[in-house]
Amino acid sequence: MTSFDLSRITRETSVQHVEYHESLDSTNKLAREVLSDLLPLSPALVLTSNQTAGRGRGANSWWATSGALTFSLVLNAADLGLSPDWLPLISLATGLAVRNAVADLVPDSSVAIKWPNDVLVGGAKICGILTEQHTVDKRSAIVIGVGINVNNSLAPAPEDVRQRATSVFDLCNGHHGLTDTLIRLLPQIDETIRRLRDRQTALLAELNSHSYLNGLSVSLQVGQSTTSGLCRGIDESGCLVIDDGTDIHRFNAGTVIRWQ
Repeated sequence: MTSFDLSRITRETSVQHVEYHESLDSTNKLAREVLSDLLPLSPALVLTSNQTAGRGRGANSWWATSGALTFSLVLNAADLGLSPDWLPLISLATGLAVRNAVADLVPDSSVAIKWPNDVLVGGAKICGILTEQHTVDKRSAIVIGVGINVNNSLAPAPEDVRQRATSVFDLCNGHHGLTDTLIRLLPQIDETIRRLRDRQTALLAELNSHSYLNGLSVSLQVGQSTTSGLCRGIDESGCLVIDDGTDIHRFNAGTVIRWQ
């Protein structure tokens, strides 16, 4: 029996179809495999109670156990009304939605967005986001993969994971309904994407107000090259802005390997 109320999800959110599996290696992977079927049903959701091999950016993996909220949202890009140049900002818009939803669950904690795809509580990762763009039958699809540590304790995780990650359960010492959490979050994702289309300046201002890296000294790795300097924020294109003391650099991708 599923731990989610699937009928409530389709009844109380914009999602038209839920592809549910008790266990999956990766919701993004399954979304890609059945994308031609899911895209006509957009917004569609791939959902699991147990993700066993979730993937982050590059070669990174997600550590997730039962109790985490892991899903992929499939959207038809044509329905979003966004300029193609703005599509990379969807990951950050989703991050803001997750940040706000998590802040409601842990009201006494500091919740921030770490460019380009993480949400942190007190500096520890509580959510990873992986957004992909694919073309199916000449239509553009956006797949937003989200993994939030909700009811899964990090206590049994490897030590290196425990040092850099946390969960709502560990912060509050209590469970939250995953269906309720998802139903609260999905409309917030819808809203931040609408704001990206209609009120981009205000959205970027809110993003920057919750950006963990702003004002910190950071090192960003792109391929074999590393750039270090002061983070000046996220610009209107979703790029991370780094001031190395001589030049201003803007990056639309990369891995932040150090910050302080």
